[in-house]
Amino acid sequence: MSGIAKACLLLGGLFALAALAWMAFLPAIVEGELRAATGFDFRITVLAANPFTGRVVVRGLAARNPPAYLSPDFVVLRELRADVDVFSWVFTDRIVLDELDVDAARIELVRKRDGKSNAGEFVAAFSRSGATSPEGPGAVPQRRHTKYLIKRLRIRLDQLVIADYSGPKPDETTYSLNIDHTYSNVSQAKQLLVPEVVRSLYSFGLHHDAAQLLPGEFGRALADAVGSAAHVGAKLKGAGQKAQEYLKGLLDKLEQSGKP
Repeated sequence: MSGIAKACLLLGGLFALAALAWMAFLPAIVEGELRAATGFDFRITVLAANPFTGRVVVRGLAARNPPAYLSPDFVVLRELRADVDVFSWVFTDRIVLDELDVDAARIELVRKRDGKSNAGEFVAAFSRSGATSPEGPGAVPQRRHTKYLIKRLRIRLDQLVIADYSGPKPDETTYSLNIDHTYSNVSQAKQLLVPEVVRSLYSFGLHHDAAQLLPGEFGRALADAVGSAAHVGAKLKGAGQKAQEYLKGLLDKLEQSGKP
C-alpha cells in the first residue's frame, strides 16, 4: 500500500473518530448549556447535528422544572427534526428553517404559589441569556429579538397538563389534545393559533386563565382566542335556548288552539 493510501486511511479514521466523539459528547454539552442558561434540568437521549447540512435530530428530550416547583416535569419530547438553512444563519439576521417537526408527548404548565409559571420563567431566562451587552456603566442589557421563518412546521402534542398551586388547593387538569397540525411559512408564534387548533383547545375546556400561564405575545393571543371562542359559544348556546323556548311556546299555542 502506498504512502498516500495509508495517509488517506489514517485521515479517514481520524475523521470517523472525531464524528463519533462529536455525537457522544454533544448531548452532554448541550444539556449543560441549557441548564446553565435556564435553571431547568435537561436530559437528551440522542442529539445529532450536521453543521454543514443544517440537519438536526433530537430524541428523548426531557426538561424538568427547578426544585421550587411541586410538579417536576415541564416538557417531554419524543423527537425533534429540523433542516436549517445554514446560509441564513451565517449571512443574514434571520434564521430560516426549511422544515421543523416537533413530536411532543406532554407539556406541563405549572403555576407556583407566588403566581409565577414555569413557562414564564423559562422564556425569561432565555431572554436574559440572549440580551445584548450594555453600552456603558449602569446601562441595562437589551433583549435581542431573533427573527425566524419556518417554511414547513409540523407540531404533534399528545397531552397538555395545567397544574395550579397558587390557590388554597392544588388544581391539576390533563387535556388529551392529540394535536397533529402542519403549518407553512411561520414567522410568529401566534400563527399557530389557526381556527382548528383553537376549536380543539376550547372543546377540551381549556379556559382563559390557563392560557395566561404562557408568556408573551403567544400567551396573550391564546387567551384572547380561547376567550373569543367561549364568548361565541355562549352566544350560540343562548340563541339555541331562545329558539328552543320559542318553538316550545309555538307548539303549546298550536296545542291549545286545537283543543275543543
